[in-house]
Order: sequence, then structure tokens, then C-alpha cells
Amino acid sequence: MHLAKVCLICGAHPDPTVEHIIPQALWKRFGLNPNSPDLERYRTWLCEAHQRATSTLHSRPNLLDLVDSGQPITRKSLTDLGDWAVWVTLLMSLHTERGAVPVDVSRELLLHRFNGKAAGGLPPGIRVYAARIATYVSGTDFIAHQVAVEKSDNVILDHAKAPIGFSISSGPVTATEAIGLGNFALLVLPKTFNSGPRHKARLDLAAATVGFDLIHPLPQPIPTLSRGTIDMRAVSGVFVPPGHGDDTSLLPKAMQVLMSTPDYAP
Repeated sequence: MHLAKVCLICGAHPDPTVEHIIPQALWKRFGLNPNSPDLERYRTWLCEAHQRATSTLHSRPNLLDLVDSGQPITRKSLTDLGDWAVWVTLLMSLHTERGAVPVDVSRELLLHRFNGKAAGGLPPGIRVYAARIATYVSGTDFIAHQVAVEKSDNVILDHAKAPIGFSISSGPVTATEAIGLGNFALLVLPKTFNSGPRHKARLDLAAATVGFDLIHPLPQPIPTLSRGTIDMRAVSGVFVPPGHGDDTSLLPKAMQVLMSTPDYAP
């Protein structure tokens, strides 16, 4: 985790200031002190330019209302929620250096988005899922679906940049970023290598097994997001890197063939 007083995004040294990755206003709505030691993992350092740029993430009162109260569920509010979820989890991933996206890729994406010019869009291929929380539970059964995240250090590519294998001794131990906050749990899945027909639809079906609906790209009609019981361990484990789960049907075909060979051993 970054502790030095340099900008998390660009590495600039001059007078960085504390940045609350989860906005202070939201913590205060929950009755929490944003500067509490318990919330240190949600604080980092940013230079003045990048703090001004990222502040636009939190300057959406309707978004804060949505996370806090669960309403209103509209196309705009869900679009804003999906956008916010991606950039907040990327900041968290870079801050902790333990995310599904490699540190250098996370920094590149954040620099592109918060470069002080026209705002960049969401990274291509990324999928965001959401669930409204009635209550948290634990110990539920779930299936861990192996996926191959593009640009991940644990995916081995051939000369044509096609996935042909993987390593379980390197790369991240997670394939997603998950967070539970207020009335919502959010799950961000980076772009994955294709596994065959209806790959994206099958990703969405897997997320639905732990109670989540797709909010980016936002479908039509939009999901109603009825309140449900959410097991965050299941949410964090529904998508896993190659070699770490039971279901291989969402992996590229070459990896599926590799795992089906008689001498395969993880």
C-alpha cells in the first residue's frame, strides 16, 4: 500500500494532499468519521491537479443519494454508479497494489481518465454488476468461475497475443474488484478473453448466481435491483483467475483444452 506522500496517479511530489477514495460526505451519511484510522485504506495522496480531476467522481448528489438510500433507480443514476464504481475500484486497486488489474495498467487507465483534458470513457470491455442489499449473509454455496483477464500477468500469450496458458504462481489472486457500501454491493470485472459463443451473456449469468445484475453496459430495460441477501465472500469469489476455481467454461478454449488433458496438474 502506498504510504509515501506522492501522488498515487502521477507520482508527483510537490505538496500532495489527502484524497478520500470514498467521499467524506458518504462516510458522514453513514455516521462515520472519514479520518478514522479504521478507514485509512480508503485514503491516499494526490497532487492538486489530480485531486481536482477526481473530485468530479463525487460531485454527483444523486449518486450519493442512490448509494445511501437505494433510490432513485434510473438510467442516469445507474450509469453514474457504474462509472463511479470503475474509477473508485481502480484507485483502490492501485492504492493497495493487490487488484485484478496490474499496477502499471491501472495507472495508465487513471492517467487517461484524469489527465485534465476531456474525460476519458470507461475502459473497453469492462463489466460492472450491482446488487441492492437487504442484509449480509455468510457461508452460502457458490461456483467459482475461472476467467482470463486481459493484460493480467497470469495469462500466457502466444506470438499472436492469443491466450494459450496461465501461471498460478504469478499475477493477482483475484479477477474482480468487489465492494459493499451503503445500500449497494458492486462488482467490477475487467475485460476478459473470449470463451466462445455468448461469452458476455454467460458472464452475466454467473454474476446473477450471487445476486448481481449488469449495470455497465446498461441493458434495456434497466434492472430493478430488488433488495436481496448478499454474501461478499461469494461475490468476491464468483470470478477467479485461471487455476483457482472449479468451472472452466468461461476460459478461452485453449485453456479449457489444457485443463482437460490427463497430465494437467494445477
